[in-house]
Amino acid sequence: MKDSLCAVCGGKLHSKKITIDRLVAGHLYLFENIPVQACTQCNEIWIPGSVAERMDQAIQGKLKPRKQIAVPVF
Repeated sequence: MKDSLCAVCGGKLHSKKITIDRLVAGHLYLFENIPVQACTQCNEIWIPGSVAERMDQAIQGKLKPRKQIAVPVF
């Protein structure tokens, strides 16, 4: 994905990898090293459609997790 402008604020987008967490139906999913476009001005992130689709498949149980982590809940 080439650098472009943020649709929210007009700032410059740049490619980077981040960790994203999602809480779905009481289950916490952690996605590491996700390639995104991030705005340098407002910090909005844009996840490519193919990446978001793969995350959805993981949440639906169609992909095997690479590892599992125990998380304490208070």
